[in-house]
Amino acid sequence: MRRTPATAAGCLLAVLLTLLSGCGQPPVRATADNFRLAGRPQGHLTVLEKWADPEYAPYFKAAVRAYEKRNPGVTIDLQAVGDQPYKDRLAVLAASRELPDIYFAWPGRYARKFADGKLAADLTGQLRGTRWGSSFEPDALDAFTFGGRSYGVPLTMDAKVFAYNEKIFAKAGVERVPRTFPELLTACDRIRKAGYTPLAFGNQYGWPAGHLLTQFNAMEVPATVLARDYDGAEDAFTHPGYVRALGDLARLRQRCMPSGGTSISHESAQAQLLYGKAAMQYIETLEFSYLDESGGAPKGFAEHWNFFTMPAIPGAQGSPRAVAGGTDGLLVSNTSPHKALAVDFLKFLTGRTQARAMVRELGWLSAVKGTADAARLPGLAGAQRTLARHDMSVWLDTRTDDKIVNPYLAAADSVLGSKSTPEQAVRAVRRGAENARRFGVRP
Repeated sequence: MRRTPATAAGCLLAVLLTLLSGCGQPPVRATADNFRLAGRPQGHLTVLEKWADPEYAPYFKAAVRAYEKRNPGVTIDLQAVGDQPYKDRLAVLAASRELPDIYFAWPGRYARKFADGKLAADLTGQLRGTRWGSSFEPDALDAFTFGGRSYGVPLTMDAKVFAYNEKIFAKAGVERVPRTFPELLTACDRIRKAGYTPLAFGNQYGWPAGHLLTQFNAMEVPATVLARDYDGAEDAFTHPGYVRALGDLARLRQRCMPSGGTSISHESAQAQLLYGKAAMQYIETLEFSYLDESGGAPKGFAEHWNFFTMPAIPGAQGSPRAVAGGTDGLLVSNTSPHKALAVDFLKFLTGRTQARAMVRELGWLSAVKGTADAARLPGLAGAQRTLARHDMSVWLDTRTDDKIVNPYLAAADSVLGSKSTPEQAVRAVRRGAENARRFGVRP
């Protein structure tokens, strides 16, 4: 599902929104009247999103038709494009202040650019302290909250876990899932001795290593320090936990990953898991559909897999309950004349009935609480219960500026290739953070 990092959204959008937010225009403030429907819903909405894949598009088209049928006075123009075309189109629309009424956003800094640029409506009054707001998983809602204000409606939930082959674990004498990071490394040793690759891992495009660093940083660095550094604070990335996190990555590479390198694609690595060559893969919950027979997995694997989250790291100063993840969401244009109708449609789209339909039909976890029981895929209900007990750490490549992300991913790749020590890699990250500050990234 998530194959391209949001950093590729890039510089154009960042520059445009920086200019818009700094040109002296007074902020466009939403009032209570902007969200109050006068009578039955009626009017026209334009919705721009990035689920154009034939596997997913029919669900959203059906949801729009259902809302229009329920509200005969409403018409909705649903426009779906792929990842990169979406980013390019939205950048142009942002520059002209002609955004659609509702538009897609990744969590973290990507969405924050629209909030800072006064292009996303403040939905705090609609979401905080309301029945609608309380229906979402708190971490999902927080991913679109900036400065204590809510600017986005979360739709999906996603997180990274280790999917594993139960048969290989048994053959290797791994009797239970690892509860600590050292236990994970020991399990890898046993699996390798049994003749299997412990952890299938492909880092051809860089983002898989970014996901691991999202996880390790959140576990090794206190949350307040992490948030400050990701936002571009002075003297960022000096906490010792950052060196420890890259050390964790180096140990995982040495003990668990294939000896031949990690330059293959994530999809090629997944084939090693599905066809019994590897015992584990670090995957997103959105990929669970690929582990089922309906998604093409062999029956022998589909009936004998399970998952666990990254186990606790002894001595770490971050959150032992951290899990790398994110939530895709939708924003309402701050200049839309149809804010009330937009909010009403989003309430329908994220209502319990529709959320359960999304889980059932697409195999995605919903940001709406208690909806995973509608899933046809094994593991999803357990995944939602598991994630509810963890702290979501938003993907590094969407949480912070690309001037920080790019050197971070390069540093991680260098550690994976044994070209840099963790200490050397962190120094490169610090240089990137200083450049980001120099060119305008501020907390």
